[in-house]
This record gives sequence, C-alpha cells and structure tokens, in this order.
Amino acid sequence: MSNDAQQSPQAAKQRLTFIDILRGIACVWMIETHVVNACLNWEHRSGWIFNVLNTTNGYVSVTFIFCAGAGFWLAASRKAQEYKAFAPSFWQYVRRLGFIFLIAYWLHIPEISLRKYVLANAARQNILFICDVLHAIALASFLALVCLLLVPTLKQLRWVFVGLAILFVYGAPFVWQLEPDTFLPRVLGSYISRPPAAAFPLFPWCGYFFIGASLTAFFLDSPDRKRFAKIAAGISFVIPFVVMMGVFTGWNQWFVYGWNENWFLCSPGNVAFRVSGSILLFSMLYLVQDRFAAWTIFPTSRHAQKPAHWLQLMGQESLFVYVFHLMIVYGSPANLGLSYFVSGVLYPFGVFLVTSAVLLAVYVAMSQWHDVKVVSPEKPKRLILVFGILFATVFLTVTPEFADMAELWAAKVFHATR
Repeated sequence: MSNDAQQSPQAAKQRLTFIDILRGIACVWMIETHVVNACLNWEHRSGWIFNVLNTTNGYVSVTFIFCAGAGFWLAASRKAQEYKAFAPSFWQYVRRLGFIFLIAYWLHIPEISLRKYVLANAARQNILFICDVLHAIALASFLALVCLLLVPTLKQLRWVFVGLAILFVYGAPFVWQLEPDTFLPRVLGSYISRPPAAAFPLFPWCGYFFIGASLTAFFLDSPDRKRFAKIAAGISFVIPFVVMMGVFTGWNQWFVYGWNENWFLCSPGNVAFRVSGSILLFSMLYLVQDRFAAWTIFPTSRHAQKPAHWLQLMGQESLFVYVFHLMIVYGSPANLGLSYFVSGVLYPFGVFLVTSAVLLAVYVAMSQWHDVKVVSPEKPKRLILVFGILFATVFLTVTPEFADMAELWAAKVFHATR
C-alpha cells in the first residue's frame, strides 16, 4: 500500500491544499493578464517576448475553470450523500451557484441607469448577455450537480464527467457551425455561440471543468498519487509539442477543422494544448507541495511570510479576487476601471508597477474580507445585501442624463489629478 493510502483523513486533507494554491496561482496570473490586456501600449504588443507572454496568458482562464471542476469533485467526494439527501449543504451550494450567476450578469450590465440601458442600441444591450467565465463555471457546476444526483456511484460519475468533457470539447466546432445566436433568443444563444456573441461559450469551455473534475477523481482514487502525478506531468509536458507539430505540419486533421478560420478558438487540439498547462501545474504542485509550503520569505524575521499561504488564501477567496480585480481593471456597473482611463497607454515598466499595485490592493482587500468571514460569517452577507439594495436603487432611479454627467465628471477629475 502506498504512503498516500496510509494517510489519516486530516493528513490527506492537508495534502490537497495544493489545489487551492493552484487556484491562487491562476488568480495572480489572471490579474497580470487583464492588466496587460487593458493597459499595455499598443506599440509593445508584438515581438517574441509579447507573443510568449500572450500565449502563456491563454492558460489562465483554462486553469481557473479547471480548478472549479477539481473543487467540485473534492466537494462531491465529501458531500455526495448529503447532496443526494437534499441536506442543508445541498441548498447552500445551490444558493452559491445562484449567487455566482447573479454576479456574472451584474458584471456585464453596461449602464448604471436602467433607462439608459433601455434606450441603448442592440449591440450595447447585448453586452449583458455575453457568456463569460463565471457563467460557464456556474452552468457546468449545475450540470455536474444534476449528474451527481442521478448517477448511483462516484466511480460511475467520473466516467460520466469524462463523457461530458469529450462532448463539450469535440462538440464545439459543430455547435458553432450552427450559429445558434441567429435563431435562438439572445439570452440563450449567447451561451453556445462563437465569439463575440460569447466570450467563453459553454462549448468548449465547460469541457475544461469536466476535465478538471474527472482528472481529480482519478487522482484521488489512485493507489499511488505520486506516480499518477509524475505520469500526468510527463504526458502534459509532451502534449503541446505534439499538438503544435500536428498544426504546423498538417499531418493530423484531428487538430484542425477546415471551416474554422481560427485554430485557437475551439479546435480539440487547441483544448489539449491549453489544458495540458493546467494538468502540468496540478501535477507539479502536488509533487513539490511540501517544499513549497515550507518556503519562507525573511525566515529569521518576525515578519516571516510563506508565499504558499498567500496563494492558498487567494485560492480560497477566488470569487472575491475575480470580482474585485475586474472592478479595478475593467470597471463594473458601479465604477469606471483602469481600462477607461489608461487603456493601451502604459509602457512595460508602467504595466509592471500597475500589476503590482493591483495585486497588493486585491490581496489586502481579500485578506480583510476573509478575516471578517471567519470572525462573523453573517457580516459579509449583510454587506452584499446592502450593496445590492443600494445598486438596485441607483440603477432604477438614475436618469440617462445624470449617468452621462457622472461619467464625464469622473473622467475630468482623473485627468485633472494626473
């Protein structure tokens, strides 16, 4: 019997914190990606350095959704019977998914005024319905939950998830070819249409969720998790090279669909290329987690800090990090973001400074939020409720003229203080 199999439940739980760390890395990576996309001067968006950075940034959203799938399986492996009995934990999870849906749509409200939204053109109104990362995660989670309720055992469920991963990945080119947004209502068509109707359409993006869930399932059931991680790391390291060789040589049409002009959108080969990065990180973090967890900055100082703890905390509060950093970088229905004021004007060093500042602001706010939740779990709920009521009041009562005037005033104040 392997060492993993002999661990106590508490030790096993401790050894699974690497998944939170992986999610935390995805959060840091996501902030860097969005600051670069929003602020970097257009003159510097070329050359091999930017191309490499841009390619690696393509792994961020994949890893974020992959981790959501891994997190679902961890919860399901502990609470499957509770969910099937419709215990309080089941309804708590359903409410959380509903809240994620609400936040996903709130982030896409294009105007601070309902009347201004109603008067806007169709293109502006349709921003509300763009399927984004949170939509994909919430819907994939709902589907996974339904499957959990219907499938008798977890061993069978993991194979159902494998099938769903294949369906979403291989079905994407054919679903896109149907152009659902041309015959379905916008609110539905945007979920399965190609960009720009959807930013992260369910086909193929839900596939990453079910790949993360099924991989985690096989990993947890493995009698030797270290061996499993080493094999997964080796395979995922090789896959990108195999895929790109197939693309550039054209020897294998598995990687390319002729009707699809952009290989990077939904080819199954591209999915394999991207998810291999998530699997490699997943595997490597498990293999080095003990040394990484012990790594300490300023170990002789009373201010000693462990980066693993920072990342684990960010992983645990990934929803807060996601929403708060988007409010800073891109803005929200309640505020204007950096992209409004400094879109495409910063040089690389300026982008580095802004990224560091945003990371610091997000971490400080997230830490405070986490501490409040620990000390008084009801306070965050009350804060969210108060904010929701305040926003709804403003959204329903503000006139289009006042909304325009407020936006103009904010821009003038910013430029006056520069």
